[in-house]
Amino acid sequence: MPETEHARADTPPEGAPNGRPLEVKAPSGHSIVAHHVHGWCAKCPGIELWEELFAWRNRERAGMTDAPATDRAPAPSREVERHG
Repeated sequence: MPETEHARADTPPEGAPNGRPLEVKAPSGHSIVAHHVHGWCAKCPGIELWEELFAWRNRERAGMTDAPATDRAPAPSREVERHG
């Protein structure tokens, strides 16, 4: 799933990653919050957990405007400093 699909939290994609239409009401056993926000969840057929996590991360990053989004630690850990 390209990053541009979830670049802004207020503009959801037109369809779920599995190609199905979005479902705002979660079926039984599915994530109510994910369906409300994304229109799908990891329990939906054809969608994996990483896709839902990726969507949540992109939604969170869309709200950050004053700092760069990075997955890097601000400084190397002590173990990395010792062992390189």
